[in-house]
Amino acid sequence: MPTAPDMPNTPDATTTANKPTSKPTTKAKRAPKPTATQPAIGGAITPDYARRLARTRARLADHELDGLLIASQYNRRYLTGFTATDGDITESAGWALVTPQTFALITSSFHLNGIEDQIVPSGVTLVPTDEMLSWDALAKAIKGEAEGTSGGKAKKAKSGKLRLGFEKEWFSYAAYAHVARALREQLPYVELVPSDDLVEFVRASKDEAEIAVIRRAAEIANQAFARLVAGLRPGMTERQIAATLERHMIDLGADEPSFDTIVACGPGGALPHWTPSDREARMGEPLLIDFGCRVAGYCSDLTRTICLGEPDDKLREVYTLVRKAQDAGLAALKSGVRRGRDVDAAARKVFEEAGSGDYFIHSLGHGVGLAVHELPAISRLRIQTPERDAELAKVEQIETNAVVTNEPGLYYAGWGAVRLEDMILVRDHDAELFTDRNPEQILCVPVQ
Repeated sequence: MPTAPDMPNTPDATTTANKPTSKPTTKAKRAPKPTATQPAIGGAITPDYARRLARTRARLADHELDGLLIASQYNRRYLTGFTATDGDITESAGWALVTPQTFALITSSFHLNGIEDQIVPSGVTLVPTDEMLSWDALAKAIKGEAEGTSGGKAKKAKSGKLRLGFEKEWFSYAAYAHVARALREQLPYVELVPSDDLVEFVRASKDEAEIAVIRRAAEIANQAFARLVAGLRPGMTERQIAATLERHMIDLGADEPSFDTIVACGPGGALPHWTPSDREARMGEPLLIDFGCRVAGYCSDLTRTICLGEPDDKLREVYTLVRKAQDAGLAALKSGVRRGRDVDAAARKVFEEAGSGDYFIHSLGHGVGLAVHELPAISRLRIQTPERDAELAKVEQIETNAVVTNEPGLYYAGWGAVRLEDMILVRDHDAELFTDRNPEQILCVPVQ
């Protein structure tokens, strides 16, 4: 699924402080110290939580922060193993706090009751909020470190302040105001510092546990699409096609779709994030399907453009050109290109040389993991200013073990679109496709 228009989308910030509950909980306990990656029950791989935490702490040091308050549900899960998800901007399942000495999960038994074992492998300390507000629990945790009661004493910056970063893209103003007031009243030496999504930079390079799960999610989506094609027929609506594909993914073992499936018959495809309607699929027109699923929290993201019956010459030509651009993007990654804008440029050049550059209206790709859109960004620099150049430079480096999409497309109002999207695992000196590629020629579904 493409990001819009040319820069990466951070997942929607839908977190704020969790509401207090009256249900009692036990005294906070520290889970066992995490160990290095090792086989788990059933042959799966246990995530290397210790490495994730160490890399996050290194990021804090690089940004001269004494701690980080984490509100992103993806970052919270990545570090702690806590699988609870957030609702809208008014509903959060909790925060995580990372400092040089403290690693805490601030949540209530409402969200953790019965699933406490999820956080044991990460070694995170539970700070319960059943009998206090989240921001007061946060202040208590920070105070323990600052005064040396958490096993180590925090060092103040030269200004005499403790610099606590918070994820600025994930905090509502209301949540920020509550935290700021609590710290001002209880810990005036703590300075709140708006921070980039530092953990997302850590998440950009996947460990082997993550790669295995993402590969499975991609395989399920690929198999589900094959089942869908076997049953496609003219007269099925976009909604019916989307529902059928999502059902196949669930039947094959997915937890849920990773986003609302996009099915666009004909003209609807000109809008990259088209919402399926009751329009019926017709013979000879482009049928664009963008889909994916979650497995154990991790996403897959694929796009196929096919045709019921025989396509006309324009559809064949557009498809061939998009496939050629996708080839160029893949070749760049395989040859060792590791800057997002350069990979994007390799594919975009194919369209520009064919006189179709104006019809490619989004970036070439994005990272995939716990969020369907995450770092790195594979994007052009759309606004030519030093500030935008610097912003893109921060998020476009493609690290070893990144999982990215390669999804060029051409969009024509009134006609439709062709978009082809594959998932790629980037290795040191190569790039590996997770699933079967889109075919060289458009897939024509026989119609009886």
